[in-house]
Amino acid sequence: MRRSLKNGDFRLVYQPIIDARDETMVGVEALCRWRHPVRGETPPSAFIAIAEESGLIEQLGLFVLRQACLDARNWPGVIVSVNVSPRQFEDERFPEAVLKILAETGLEPSRLELELTENLAVVDLDLARAKMLALQNHGVRVALDDFGSGHSSLNYLLSLPFDKLKVDRFFVSKIESGSASAAIIHAIVSIGRALGMHVTAEGVETAEQQQFLRVAGVHSFQGFRFSRPVDASEISSRLQAQQALAQLLPTPPAPLTMAVDAHGLS
Repeated sequence: MRRSLKNGDFRLVYQPIIDARDETMVGVEALCRWRHPVRGETPPSAFIAIAEESGLIEQLGLFVLRQACLDARNWPGVIVSVNVSPRQFEDERFPEAVLKILAETGLEPSRLELELTENLAVVDLDLARAKMLALQNHGVRVALDDFGSGHSSLNYLLSLPFDKLKVDRFFVSKIESGSASAAIIHAIVSIGRALGMHVTAEGVETAEQQQFLRVAGVHSFQGFRFSRPVDASEISSRLQAQQALAQLLPTPPAPLTMAVDAHGLS
């Protein structure tokens, strides 16, 4: 792995995040892949734990963050989400490292979103909050990923200033098989909205799931129904096509307004 980091054997792919209102691409999640010299294309599930155990997770995490910021410069208006490992976040210099990469790459901080999972073992909530605020004060967004899959969900939501809540794919996958998951999703969306958070549903694969989640009040979707993870060049092509289509669509008429004076309609 150390040799692969030096040789450039790691690369990024991106999964689109889709606006629930008009199905346009509004964001992407950066996902790392390892072109293993023997095993070939290898997903994160096969190497993240090894990176953490070997002490290489910080180096790998910084590579992912820097490359994602560089790629995102070509996608105006699109937010790029980057996963942060617990060990990365534990480093007291983490906010400084993030802001340094933003300065080096020239990406607007408001277009970067960092995803923390519920597996994050926060010992000092005050310190974690201070790190998040240090980033958010510069415009960086912070999301709680895989909500519902861990054990400290509500505590984190009440104690830490997250901007976004991502509904775990497990609940989405169970929508069509029973009412329990549907009820849980409604509750999660209600909690997120009540706390002023953007809510994204992960793992959306069917039209039925999409319709249910839209009605439930989810702000955006992510999943195979819309796209598998693709190369950066494919994201650029899709955004160009999306922009071209938007230029062809007629501009909606301005709403009619009526002036009202003290005596009635004028």
